[in-house]
Amino acid sequence: MKQKLALLPLVSLLLFLSACAASTEPAVRAYLHEQQAYSEIREGHLDLAKKDLKQALRDSPTEPTILNNMAYIEFKEGDYRKAIGYLEQARTLKADDNDEPYILNEARILIAHHQYHHALHLLSLIEPRRTWPHGYRKMLAKALIHNGQNSHALAVLLEKHDETPMPGFPVSR
Repeated sequence: MKQKLALLPLVSLLLFLSACAASTEPAVRAYLHEQQAYSEIREGHLDLAKKDLKQALRDSPTEPTILNNMAYIEFKEGDYRKAIGYLEQARTLKADDNDEPYILNEARILIAHHQYHHALHLLSLIEPRRTWPHGYRKMLAKALIHNGQNSHALAVLLEKHDETPMPGFPVSR
């Protein structure tokens, strides 16, 4: 009985958010659906999250973060080609230095599926930039090694290069 009472506020909140989503602007509806999907992903309910993200895409088809989350779900469900497609769309929409998360996610999927040459080509888009995102150096080195470029991989690992730190982590040099 206590569990049912504890769920009552959550159910009420979800009903309220659903009602708000139905009566608001598309961008707000997309945001609400995306937030609901985050919660469902954390709880492991990928099917529900996918439905919410599809609704969010209908309301905001050019939002890269929604596409990124769809890619995550497709990857978790084992359809890496769809995941790559979503990330390519996201990357196209963010064709500036803010495209790094989408490049890294796509490269991770490619490396996981042993497509090292394609991953290396994608990672080479970041290499000339002044700062590198956290984790990029190791991912690039792995792709280089699998493409027979061991000396380049060693140089990347030993090179002093600014990295964009993750929140709460110091800058490595």
